[in-house]
Order: sequence, then C-alpha cells, then structure tokens
Amino acid sequence: MDFTDAYRRWNACNPVSLFTAPIFKDVGQKLEDVARNIQQEARSATHLYIWTDCDREGEAIGGEVAEVCRKTNPRLIVRRAHFSSVLPQEIHHAMQNTRELDMRLVNAVEARSELDLRIGAALSRFQTLRLQSQFDAVKDKIISYGPC
Repeated sequence: MDFTDAYRRWNACNPVSLFTAPIFKDVGQKLEDVARNIQQEARSATHLYIWTDCDREGEAIGGEVAEVCRKTNPRLIVRRAHFSSVLPQEIHHAMQNTRELDMRLVNAVEARSELDLRIGAALSRFQTLRLQSQFDAVKDKIISYGPC
C-alpha cells in the first residue's frame, strides 16, 4: 500500500492532503515471482486452502493471496484452516472443518495499514518540514512519527 506518484515526494503536497490522497495496493517487486507462481497454480485449481497463522495478520495474508489467485481464476473456492498447534489431530481437525476467510478481519487489517500510512506519512512530513525550517541541527534529517 502506498501513495500514487503525485504524493510520494515530500514537497509535492501539503501533508494534510495525505489524509485523502489516492493510494494503491500492489504485490511489490520482491514478491512478483511468488505472485506469478501462485497465479499459475491457481489457473487450474478448484480450491485454495489458507493455512496461515490464526490471527488478524494471518487472515489478511490469506485475503491477499486469495485476491492474487482470483485474478487468474475468479471461480476459485477459498477455504481457511483454523488451528492452534501443529499436531496431527489439530491438522486433521482443521482440514475437516475449514471455513471462509473472515473478511471483517481482512478489512480491519487493511484499514489499520491505511491509517498507519496516512497518519505516519502526514505527521512525519509535517514535523520534519516544520522543524527543518526552524532548527539547523535537523536541516538534513527526517523526523519520523512513530515506528515508520
């Protein structure tokens, strides 16, 4: 997830405009080969089983994988295995009791990611540009808001 080119440069816009700026989602250059591979596999598949960690992030990763796969196979049936340990009985139970992806969790992670991007970028740019104009010690430094 990122801003379009018009909003990426620090001096291209007022930091406040980042709260409503267009954003896009893509696979990213590092994972293009992975995406191509799973799309190739998805073409002839009927089902996709998601076996990621059973938390919000795992659900969101499953949603992203399903989205990539459905670009080449929109009829793909996506199921989610839910397990808490890697023991034979847990794995068998998970496979026999799959469910649909919880899109509420997927959407919650995407919303949080979008908020992190918008708030972090806007506040980092605002405070950096403001402080750079007032203090020589930070003229060439970026002052980041939060962990971003």
